[in-house]
Amino acid sequence: MMALTAGRPSQLWLFTAFATATALCAKPVAESANRLPWIVCSTIGGEAATPRPRSVVTTLQSEPSVAARGKHVTVQLVHMPPTALSPPHVHGGDVTAYVIKGIVRSEHAGLPVADYRAGETFYEPYGTTHAFFENPSPSEGADVLAITVHDEGAPLTTFLD
Repeated sequence: MMALTAGRPSQLWLFTAFATATALCAKPVAESANRLPWIVCSTIGGEAATPRPRSVVTTLQSEPSVAARGKHVTVQLVHMPPTALSPPHVHGGDVTAYVIKGIVRSEHAGLPVADYRAGETFYEPYGTTHAFFENPSPSEGADVLAITVHDEGAPLTTFLD
């Protein structure tokens, strides 16, 4: 082992630390197959990374639909602080989202990961999984207007974690 590490003690330490973290944190494939890959994060001083902030959702209006009996239309403002992350979830109805401010990154309905900027929209059909939703900016917040058409009494968001 000494011959392999001569002149490279810091690389061996890094490899050993990563291998140990992998062994301690690895999850069975069946349990983690539908989740984002985990990443070992630390600061230069070796402290654990700070958890990411969550989105803040404010319901602006929710009314029964006149055209579709039993359906409701709910309008929500989703504020994403810098680096905010919303984990995997599903919605209880069809969602149309309009980015008011900033950039949001999303993976939903089996589509590839995409960035949406102010003025852009995206659609999430009922029953599809929103794998993740985040604000990638380390300094700027993002705001999204979410309009959901759902059955009366349906939960608007159900987290899968």
